[in-house]
Amino acid sequence: MIIIGHPWVDFEPFYFIKKEEDIAKTPSNSCVIFAFSEEALPVCRYCTQNDVSFALICDSSRDVLFAQALGCSYIVCDKSVAKSAQKFADGYLFDAKILLYTATESDMDWAAEHEIDGILFEEGIDYGSC
Repeated sequence: MIIIGHPWVDFEPFYFIKKEEDIAKTPSNSCVIFAFSEEALPVCRYCTQNDVSFALICDSSRDVLFAQALGCSYIVCDKSVAKSAQKFADGYLFDAKILLYTATESDMDWAAEHEIDGILFEEGIDYGSC
C-alpha cells in the first residue's frame, strides 16, 4: 500500500494547485494535485504535454474514468468513490493509482480491506503554493 502524508513514512508531498500558473511555484519533479472538473481540462493537458506528474481529486465514478483517460498518475477520492474506483482500476488495468483521502489513521484498515492502492493523509498535500 502506498502511504503518503503519514509522519512515520518519508514522503514527497503533493502540491495543490488551482491553475496552470501555480505549477511554476512547485518544486521540479513534484506531483501536483487539483480537483477534476471541466475547467481543469487545460491544466490536465498541460501536465500531460509537459510530463508533469499530477493527481486528480474525483467525486464520482464518471470522474474516475475521465481521470484515467486524461493520464493522471493518481486518482484521489473518499470512501464513497474509492471502492468502485479501485474495481475499475483493477478491471481496466489503470496506470493511475487509487488513493483514499483521509484525515484518520483508522481508515488504513478500511483501505487495506478493500485493497485500495494507497492512502493520502491530509498532511500529504502542501497548500502553500497557491
